[in-house]
Amino acid sequence: MKWSAIVDKVNKIDAGTLKSILEDNSAAFYLLIDVRQPGEYAKSRIPGAVSMPLNELVEGNIILPEKKPLFIYSRSGIRSKAAAQWFISQGFSEVTEIEGGFDQWQGNHAFGRFEMNLQIVNQNVDFPDAFRMSYAMEEGLRRFYLEIAKETLNPFFQKLYRRLASFEVEHKQALAAAYAEHAGLDVRPEDFERQQLQLLEGGGYLDETLIQTLSNTASVHDVFSLAIAFETQAFDFYIRLSRYADNPEAKNFFLEMADAEKAHLALVTQEMDAYLNQESL
Repeated sequence: MKWSAIVDKVNKIDAGTLKSILEDNSAAFYLLIDVRQPGEYAKSRIPGAVSMPLNELVEGNIILPEKKPLFIYSRSGIRSKAAAQWFISQGFSEVTEIEGGFDQWQGNHAFGRFEMNLQIVNQNVDFPDAFRMSYAMEEGLRRFYLEIAKETLNPFFQKLYRRLASFEVEHKQALAAAYAEHAGLDVRPEDFERQQLQLLEGGGYLDETLIQTLSNTASVHDVFSLAIAFETQAFDFYIRLSRYADNPEAKNFFLEMADAEKAHLALVTQEMDAYLNQESL
């Protein structure tokens, strides 16, 4: 095999260009692949990346993904170069290597093993159950913010947490509209809001200790950093769910939800900028 010929076929972009591509395209359009070791992936990663360690790939221990545009990164770019070459040798035509790798990434980070929190749904989950889980997570986060507001003495931060809770109401309304379109049925909130009320976006659970800690904060930046972390983990969670689920309708739904969480993340970031600009006046 002439490896020089393969190397010539590999597209290369920097981490900044990757960030723009991920922001501007639906999660269904591409596959972002992390070829570092599982421990590196679990510690910190680009949100939405799936774990395919280089050694597992070349040994044939990983089922090949569908043939869509692939974006591949490692820590500094060495392993991603080899992985990109390997994917091309396997017949993939749209393969892009991220020069500089994770070391050059300047965006939000996700964390946790690929399997983290996936156990809350069955692998063969159908659309109605997938919807129920998503609706419960939105409602759980809304209640989480309201619980912090109740424990907070500062009126400014009470208002801020209620503002974040209102976003989750808007998210639930958008989700209900999607359910009506998919299933042809209207959502009865009482049928969903009493299910899994401790479940938060990203698949985690309500933490009383975290509520108490956050109720004492006096930092707008810390409040929004928490909200951004929730939205980032939720985006990453839905990408992982789309890889985990067997049901095609559920897979597509999870990808749609990933795009929705990406939009939520942009909204929270804009809101943070507005609040921080007010503070600086």
